Amino acid sequence: MPETDGEDTHTMFADGRTLHMRCAAAVALLLLLVSILAPLPAVAATDIVAEASFVPITATIDVLDVSFTVPPGEFQTPVDLLIEFPPEMNAAGLRGTGMRLSDKGDTVRPPAISASEKGVTFSFTASVPPAGTVFDIQVLGLATPEQAGPVVVPVKYGEAGSLQPAGEFTIDIPKANILQRVFRGMEKTPFLHQFFSPTIIWGSLPLLWRGFQVAVLILFVSYAFGIPLGLTFAFMKMSRLAIVRIPATVAIDIIRGTPMLVQLLLVYFGITYLPAWNSLMSALGPLAEWQIYAISATQFFRAIIVLSVNSSAYMAEIFRAGIQSIHKGQLEAARSLGMSWPQAMAYVIVPQTVRRVLPTMMSEFILLFKDTSILFAVGIFELTLQARTIQAAKFNMSPYIAAAGFYLMLTVPLGRFVARLEQRLSVAETGRGGKKRGKPKGPLADKPVPEEVISATEVGLR
Repeated sequence: MPETDGEDTHTMFADGRTLHMRCAAAVALLLLLVSILAPLPAVAATDIVAEASFVPITATIDVLDVSFTVPPGEFQTPVDLLIEFPPEMNAAGLRGTGMRLSDKGDTVRPPAISASEKGVTFSFTASVPPAGTVFDIQVLGLATPEQAGPVVVPVKYGEAGSLQPAGEFTIDIPKANILQRVFRGMEKTPFLHQFFSPTIIWGSLPLLWRGFQVAVLILFVSYAFGIPLGLTFAFMKMSRLAIVRIPATVAIDIIRGTPMLVQLLLVYFGITYLPAWNSLMSALGPLAEWQIYAISATQFFRAIIVLSVNSSAYMAEIFRAGIQSIHKGQLEAARSLGMSWPQAMAYVIVPQTVRRVLPTMMSEFILLFKDTSILFAVGIFELTLQARTIQAAKFNMSPYIAAAGFYLMLTVPLGRFVARLEQRLSVAETGRGGKKRGKPKGPLADKPVPEEVISATEVGLR
């Protein structure tokens, strides 16, 4: 009996040891499988703040701003920061200028930036960013998913080839209305996108508006100086003294016979070599030091000189034709009343002349506004140069279409006003030419109606 109990006990202990060994082997095998199959420990998740702005007319993503804080951890260069945009956002189509990263502390050298189907990658090859460094990331040109709602964008950080999740952020895509869908369809059509891109036009409006203000300012000042200068040229050309008439005639022929672009280049750059010009700018002091939209006062002055002189040559012909259209009996009647020649001109002839040539003067005003576009050749950021700058950055012709809209915004209403003004003045001068109520009948129906208002063709206007 005792011997039997000893054998049973020995057998029980042997079975126990076998069970423990089997359990230990199973645990070791399980740990081995876990170590092989489980991913590497992820870096501590960090708070990521993202804000997306949308183009109102298309409801598409305009700018995406992301604030990323470097998580703690030991890393070796190169270190990558990857923003995994969904495939429908077309991150692979982004350009280099549309992806920026800035360090608030300026302690990290700029990374290499690349875009692919995986998303946008910022590679730090020179040094590892210290933990806690805050990066401001800006991404432009992302495509907008068709499906409205939240879009989750994961962010990974770590050594190249072993990136680990570092957080995520959400972009709330708004639902597009019918008009916004139409504009989105325009963006997807190559021709419409190249010339009538709603997104690019909308983004161009602030800069184009600044250029429009510059062009209008130069226009009004140049026109204001061109009127008295043109009237002076007109009197000089009508003078009986050859010493006065010939210089005015030569000057008008040269100005009207050469392109404004040539005049602009010669005067704009050549006038700075004149000692009198430099002395004048020094004498003006603060009046020659102001700036508007990064355009200096001297640039404005030189542009105004070119445009006002060019306009004065055409205004001189307009005034000359207008003065000569007044019957000479008007001047004789004024002189018979005891007026001197200057008084007769100032109180009798010139007022009637202005009334007759007013429509043509307004036409010259419109032409001068369009001529301000030539100032782009000398680097003045008026409307056309602003459009050209945006076109060069976007590789798109849409800014020129938007600039044309700004020109039309002023020229079309003024053109309609000139036509109506010419019609009213024609009625006042001749009693005819009012609004037609039907096709005229009778023997005089085909005869032209005489008009005393000076037209552009009479004075050779541009």
